[in-house]
Amino acid sequence: MESSKILRIWDTAEKYLVGALATLAMLVAFYQVVMRYLFNNAPEWAEETVLYLIIWCVFIISSKLVRDDEHIGADFLYKMLPVKAKRVMCVITSVLALVFCVIVVYYGWQIVDTSLVMNQRSTTRLRFPLWISYLAIPSGTALIIMSYLHRLYRFLFRFDESMVTGQTEEQLKQKA
Repeated sequence: MESSKILRIWDTAEKYLVGALATLAMLVAFYQVVMRYLFNNAPEWAEETVLYLIIWCVFIISSKLVRDDEHIGADFLYKMLPVKAKRVMCVITSVLALVFCVIVVYYGWQIVDTSLVMNQRSTTRLRFPLWISYLAIPSGTALIIMSYLHRLYRFLFRFDESMVTGQTEEQLKQKA
């Protein structure tokens, strides 16, 4: 299967999953507001559920932000560098990010495992198994690792100037 097709499927799957989770979070939050202000009986579990859903959304969509180079970054000095230096900097930052993410996945799995073994649950009446919410950390970070690997591959083997200038290939051709 072609890599661009795999990326489109991956992007679509992430978007739909995050959209479904965010919609569910919104519906639960709406339910909580209605119950609180109309019936003076806010369900205790609703706020906790919204929080867990949003945490999963953030970790899942973060990998797309890495793939599309839309994550937050200080780029004032970066923008002043020549194209070759930008490429080198992108490779270095991708490798550093990969190392960091591997560490997060490792310790994230340890937290999930400990929570599972100890049968940790939330303090609310929901008694939600905390390992499920903690699982967002290593799972989402594993997706981020895959995005950084893809990014690194592109910078090392499929590089073109448009990747660091923000211009399309057509704009670069017109400039030349």
